[in-house]
Amino acid sequence: MRRIAILLFPLSVLLAQSHRISKDARIGYESITANDLSAHLHFIASPELEGRETTLRGQRLAALYIASVFQKLGLKPAGDNGSYLQRFDVEITKVSEQSNITVLSHQTSKSFLFRKDYATILAQDTVLSGPVLFIGFMDTDVDSALAKNRIIVAFAGRRQDSRDTSVPAIRRLTFTRQFAGSIATFVIADDTGAASLQQLTVRFASMLDRQQMRLPGVGGRSRFGFSSPYVISADLAAEILKASGRSVAALRHTAYGDTSFRPIQLSQTTVRIESKLAKELKQTENVLALLEGSDPKLKEEVVVFSGHYDHVGVGGDGVVFPGADDDGSGTVSVLELAEAFVTNPAKPKRSLIFLAVTGEEKGLLGSQYYVTHPFVPLSKTAANLNIDMIGRIDKKYEQLKDSNYVYVIGSDKISTQLDSLLKLSNKESEGFLLDYTYNDDKDPQQFYQRSDHYHFARNGVPIVFFFTGIHDDYHRPSDTVDKILFDRMARIVRLIYTTGWKVANHKSLLAKDVETSIYAR
Repeated sequence: MRRIAILLFPLSVLLAQSHRISKDARIGYESITANDLSAHLHFIASPELEGRETTLRGQRLAALYIASVFQKLGLKPAGDNGSYLQRFDVEITKVSEQSNITVLSHQTSKSFLFRKDYATILAQDTVLSGPVLFIGFMDTDVDSALAKNRIIVAFAGRRQDSRDTSVPAIRRLTFTRQFAGSIATFVIADDTGAASLQQLTVRFASMLDRQQMRLPGVGGRSRFGFSSPYVISADLAAEILKASGRSVAALRHTAYGDTSFRPIQLSQTTVRIESKLAKELKQTENVLALLEGSDPKLKEEVVVFSGHYDHVGVGGDGVVFPGADDDGSGTVSVLELAEAFVTNPAKPKRSLIFLAVTGEEKGLLGSQYYVTHPFVPLSKTAANLNIDMIGRIDKKYEQLKDSNYVYVIGSDKISTQLDSLLKLSNKESEGFLLDYTYNDDKDPQQFYQRSDHYHFARNGVPIVFFFTGIHDDYHRPSDTVDKILFDRMARIVRLIYTTGWKVANHKSLLAKDVETSIYAR
């Protein structure tokens, strides 16, 4: 009996909650299940899809699967030429082995080679040159006027974790310390051990080989949201310091031990960066479908449900990155929402677009392309409800032993009406704690700019981003299906369904009643 009671409990809760849902929307609400989500995700995050890297075989297989689900549901194709696929070209660039860094001082010069003497994940096809400013560690206070038009050189990490030369550490610190006006940032690797350049290039070979992508002639956003640093060898660092008579070891000791340490201008030395990129064009595709609204006039307007179905592919050692949470969870949520709205006998007044975008991991490329080639004009797009990583619990709530939350981002940045509808939907349906932590413009993680809703927001479309936080398996092969909390995920999808229903039936387009400078950035 105890086993039966446990199995029946979620159903009893669902039935109790569904009585608060509008009768017109209830059948669709109740159709959203953990089993459906699990079935879709076991395919989307399977090894056969090879990590769904943009433009590669696994991503294309995922696109065909999503299109087949839309077709089975009887949704109208919203892609090219009566299909579900919106195809577009991406320009693929990769740092060429011919790239180099040259150190010039006292009428002498010495060149250093990419991979052998330095590494970078992202670069531009350009030549940069400037004087050097050595700042110690990345947490050193630096006057922006001093950093302007200079190449910043630093040891990785903060003083308290000075040996942390991992990519996450470099990423974290350069994200929070974008030295305004500087030319580039050099991070010094150790001369030996796990944090040496040689070991780092082995450990992160797949990242060094990873191709950058952008829309041809348009540009894009890096995965990090900024130009990545150059990790340089101890030998290259020594050459930069040579003319000043200082050594790497001595400066590390001074910068680490002296709390009053201040940046040093190396006026006798100039560094020249010559980055060369190999380029090619490849095709990829968004997948989208339309459910027509029931109102003769309002059906010309749409609500867009989105999630990105691409991930980061296969590592240099052949290990697949499944991307179950990122963003397999959002992808299958879009599929389940489509089925719920199709299943529901009553249709919302406005039309709905179900949009699975590609290229998010390469810089939000799929959504960037969609907003410039929308199926329905953005002026008639009532809202974008974006779903990215809703399958897990983050460390904050693990420590609190509380799973009844969802982070919501952006719901009040363009239209306070959208935020009000979200809160009402939550009250009537799942009763989550709506956590606005990452909605703060000053939050260092800047998640508002890091998923596909951002391009809608930049174009003035009201958005809400549903998210449950970062975890230790983020962008690792361990982001697997067995760790997804499907029952909880189904509850979040029901909240999104309820919110979408209210927006799609609202008497008018949502008022854009927030100062536009907040989102047009």
